[in-house]
This record gives sequence, structure tokens and C-alpha cells, in this order.
Amino acid sequence: MSEAGAGPPPTLADLLWPALNFVLFVALLVRVLREPIRQYFRARGERIREGLEAGARARAEAEALRAQLARDIANLPALREQLRADLLATAQQEREALVGRARRAAEHIKSDAGLVAEQELAAALQAVRLEVIDEAVRQATTLLRQAVRPDDQERFVHEFVTRAGLSA
Repeated sequence: MSEAGAGPPPTLADLLWPALNFVLFVALLVRVLREPIRQYFRARGERIREGLEAGARARAEAEALRAQLARDIANLPALREQLRADLLATAQQEREALVGRARRAAEHIKSDAGLVAEQELAAALQAVRLEVIDEAVRQATTLLRQAVRPDDQERFVHEFVTRAGLSA
């Protein structure tokens, strides 16, 4: 006959001292740990609020970014056309600039060619003049040799000496 917990039942005094001990222990814990526990839970609540606020801000930023991306995606065809038009306008301006530079270069080349042609013409005219003069002198010399006789030559020398004597 063995019963669990066999023995005399506990008395009120047996139950009072452990209960009093427990109440004193709890009171001591509450007195000593009340403020640190309050600070812990306040700080924890503040961290949770800050985390929620940061989450709300991040959500708002993400929504704004999503809305901006949606607008950008919706505007892609218009943006594509705008970029295409800008590229065509830039290409047209560049083409006009290149054509202008090419025309100026062509005018410069044409001007230089005109100057060179004028110089070549002047040189050719000078060469022709010199050839005409040389030919005229050669023909005149030939004609004079044929036309002047030895007695004309003596007369020319005599006139020259006479004039040279008078001027001295």
C-alpha cells in the first residue's frame, strides 16, 4: 500500500512560508527590475515603430519608383520617336555643316586653281614674248647682215668715231 505523496497532509504553516517567500521574491524582482524592463520594452517599441516607419517609407519609395517606371515604360514609344527625331536633326545639321565645309574647300581649291592658271598663263606669255623677241632679233640680224655691205660698215664706224670725238 504505497501511495504517492503518502504522509501527513501539509499544514497551513507549511504552505505559508513558501508562498510568502515567493511573494517576497516577486516583489523584490518587480522593485529591482521594473525600470530596466520598462526601458527595454520602450526601446523595443520605439525600434518596432521606427522599423514600421522605415518600412512605410520604403514602401512609398518603392511605389513611387514603380509608378515612375510604369510612366517611363508607357512613354518609351514617344521617347523612342523623340530620340529618333533628335538623331535625324543632328545628322541633318552635321550633313549641312559637312556640305558647307566641302563647298568652302571646293571654292578654295577653285580659287587656288585659278591663281595657278593665271601664273601659268603669265609664265607662258612671258616665254612666248622672249621667243618672239629672240626670233625677231635673229631675223633682224640676218636681214642686217644681208643688207649691210662692207662700205656701209665703214661709214657706220666713221660716223661713230666722229660722234664720239665731238662728245668728248
